[in-house]
Amino acid sequence: MGTDPEVEETETEDLDGVDPLAEGAIEDDELDEDGPADDAEDDDDELDEVPVTAAGKASALRLLELLVEKKGLALHAKKPGKELIESVARVLESPLPIKVRAGKLSNAIVDSEDVDDLFVDDEILIEILKRW
Repeated sequence: MGTDPEVEETETEDLDGVDPLAEGAIEDDELDEDGPADDAEDDDDELDEVPVTAAGKASALRLLELLVEKKGLALHAKKPGKELIESVARVLESPLPIKVRAGKLSNAIVDSEDVDDLFVDDEILIEILKRW
C-alpha cells in the first residue's frame, strides 16, 4: 500500500508538534523590527498632512519662548527658526493623542538645528500639552 501525501504531512506536523508554515510566520514576525517604526512613520506622515496656520505658528512660538524663558530649552540663536516653529505648530495642531504628541514635540525640538538642548522630558511636555 502506498501512503497518501496528505496523511504523511499531517503525521509529520503532529510528530513535530509545530506547523512548519506557522513556525516560519512566527519567526518572520519576531524578526520584523520595523513594525513599530511603520506606526511611527504613519504618525509622521499624519503630521506632514497637518496644515500650519498662523494661529498654530503663533502658539508654537509662544511655547518655544516659554520653554526658553523657563530654562527648559536652549537655542543656538536668540529666536527659534521658521522650520522649528512650523514643526512645533504641526504637533500642537495634530489630532494625535497627547502622549504621542509629546514624543513628537520632543523629537521636533531636539532634531532641529536651532536647538542646543532640551531640558524637559516627555512627561513634562505631556503636562504642558494638556494645558496648552
